[in-house]
Amino acid sequence: MRILRFRGEDNRVHLGTEKEGGRASLLADPHGVLDRCHLSEPVELLHGLNAVVADDDDNMRRMMATVLTRFGCRCVACRDGAEAIDAIHAGGVDLVVSDIRMPFHDGYEIFAAARRMRDDLPVVLVTGFGYDPSHSLIRASREGLAAVLYKPFAPAELLQEVMRALRSTLRSASDALLPTGEFRDVCAMLAPVRPANLIGIGRNWRQPGEMPPDIPLEDLEVFVKPTGSVLDPGGTIRIPTITEDPHLHAEAELAIVIGLDTANVPREQCARHIVGYTIGIDVTALHFQDASGPPRWMRGKGFDTFCPLGPVIIPPAEMPPMLDVEIRTCINGGVTRRGRIRDMIRGPEALVADLSRHCTLPPGSVILTGGPPLVALGQDPPPPLRSGDEVVAEIDGIGRLSVRVG
Repeated sequence: MRILRFRGEDNRVHLGTEKEGGRASLLADPHGVLDRCHLSEPVELLHGLNAVVADDDDNMRRMMATVLTRFGCRCVACRDGAEAIDAIHAGGVDLVVSDIRMPFHDGYEIFAAARRMRDDLPVVLVTGFGYDPSHSLIRASREGLAAVLYKPFAPAELLQEVMRALRSTLRSASDALLPTGEFRDVCAMLAPVRPANLIGIGRNWRQPGEMPPDIPLEDLEVFVKPTGSVLDPGGTIRIPTITEDPHLHAEAELAIVIGLDTANVPREQCARHIVGYTIGIDVTALHFQDASGPPRWMRGKGFDTFCPLGPVIIPPAEMPPMLDVEIRTCINGGVTRRGRIRDMIRGPEALVADLSRHCTLPPGSVILTGGPPLVALGQDPPPPLRSGDEVVAEIDGIGRLSVRVG
């Protein structure tokens, strides 16, 4: 599946999968994994679901069931833990919302019963003022609980946690993109994601044959590019005019696209949070990154058009073996940088895991993983880009991204 974002013949922006003949099959993005503007209303995702709602407080149970029913759920309301577990065992349940402190069975036991029935059954546990005498939340969180609701809460907060629970059970972020059966002609290719965050990684490559250095987490070099720096495929990198010679430099980079809320995620679970990979070109005005002190990352990398992205996103399962994937930067037809992902100091999933320990990466976040070494060693910095130059980035399994300098 080659996922693209494009302008169709109807002059609207769409998500789709690439087909032959300049056509695309449209995709729905109900969970907003690539674009929060496509996030569906709760009624679209909850309609027709069967929910178990459990609370020994009559008013609270009635309120939760009423809200979910209003958005299309069919609710079985339970007054205690025994009723809740019986309802779960009866089968056909798509969602469980339960208080953690009830007669007969606590929240953890209800969570465990739900997961025994189906290991991807969405569960929301509810607690009053964080009161958790049986440690239900701690125990369930260790086993994958993603949604917790604290009393008192508004209906909108209930819906927010229910949606979080539904997203948490996706097998992979790309599974959230659903074919609609519609087709459109592709009139203009756009960057395949409108980034929620655009994060760059500095100095992430070793020379081929070198042993990877042991760089502690606190020394991971991270910078942020403004989301306004994104440039569509085939666009033009604009040379800044605020200085006589900004000394433009560009390098191809593997770009990771995050599809699910990602915080404190262990490395072995990161693949599920990656909706796919695309090509990025990190453009830098080296004039603003001299050797007199720490690099001024933001100033040198933050100009408009300084981050071409595209042309498509490839889901992780459809990439070739990642360690063998080669990345190439070509300027006017000549290869200037080249490297295989095996020579990264931190690979894609390690980067996601490490960054998620610093901050939550929301859906639509893009991580530029760093550019491979120069082919002609000793030419650092390389000759600056000039108006009219063609910059091409190539990554095995994804394709080719071409832009001009103007």
